[in-house]
Amino acid sequence: MKPVFTLAMLGLLACGLSACQPESTPAKKSGPPAVTITTQPLSQRPLEARIASLASIEAVNSPQVLAEVAGRVAAVAVDVGTQVKPGQLLLTLDPADLRNSKLAQDAEVARLGALADQQRRNVVRYRDLLTQGFISDAKMDELVAQQQAIEQQWAAAKAQAANSQRMVDKAQVRAPVAGAIDTRLVNVGEYVTVGKPLFTLASGGALRARFALSGREAASVKPGLLVRLEADGERLSSRISETRPAIDARNGMIEALAPLPADGPWRAGLAVHAEVVLAERQGLAAPQVAVIERPAGSTVYVVKGDRVEARRVRTGIRQDGWVELLDGVQAGETLAVDGAGFLTDKAKVKLAKPDKDKPGKEKTSKTEAKP
Repeated sequence: MKPVFTLAMLGLLACGLSACQPESTPAKKSGPPAVTITTQPLSQRPLEARIASLASIEAVNSPQVLAEVAGRVAAVAVDVGTQVKPGQLLLTLDPADLRNSKLAQDAEVARLGALADQQRRNVVRYRDLLTQGFISDAKMDELVAQQQAIEQQWAAAKAQAANSQRMVDKAQVRAPVAGAIDTRLVNVGEYVTVGKPLFTLASGGALRARFALSGREAASVKPGLLVRLEADGERLSSRISETRPAIDARNGMIEALAPLPADGPWRAGLAVHAEVVLAERQGLAAPQVAVIERPAGSTVYVVKGDRVEARRVRTGIRQDGWVELLDGVQAGETLAVDGAGFLTDKAKVKLAKPDKDKPGKEKTSKTEAKP
């Protein structure tokens, strides 16, 4: 009887324990958590289509000093930044070859001068003989023609000798105008040929900015467009005065020139940042972080209560962290900004709490056009 009693007691105990356990309840289904975002209402903003380039400042009157004779550089008298006066010595070429040529020309002048003097005396003597009937008129005409030919050869030799002296003088290269040495292009010991640039002078006066542009935007650049220049914390505005093909008209590249005041903050030779304003207009714009690049295209998320609606948009001007939206949205609609990259269509969102430590801080930066 003991085993039967033990089994019965164990059964009762198991039933009691199962009765004490609470019944399991099914888990409630919950979606993904809400994404924390900041927002920005859409409104019209002034927008500018710009193209950037690096510009160099140059003097409007900046003549190049070229070698007028060939020779080896014997000495350089000035360097970059030196202020020079008209006629001041800049560089000396070795004049040995030029002097030898001058000596040869002087010798030829002396030889022809002696022949001309002798022929003049001959003409005088033979003219006396002609009057006495000892020579014919034809012989006299021949002697006069010989005299004239020698006189012409002598004059040509004297001109060549003068030119040789001029070449000797050109071995000393001098400043054509007053100004400052902007660039020096040769060194002592270098052999230069006729026409080689030696120096560039900045002769003072008005300055201009020169910059090159390429690509599709270059075709839109024309005289009159606004140019903003910036360097060393200084800013200037000007307008394009002239455009010209750069190197080759077929490569689509152009050079643009913009005048600058002579009393401006920059000097010739300085490199500055340039921005050309191609177009100005009002348009809907969103912070760049709000425009997400998806496989389907550029997308923004419009806030609808506690959820968002994905919209494909077509973009235009991109300026200082803002992107122009050409279609897909309307003014007054509110876009998700920070956190937009984590959103999908119909996603649940909640607004980020304002920063209490920095009251009045803007959630998105606004950049005004430079003056």
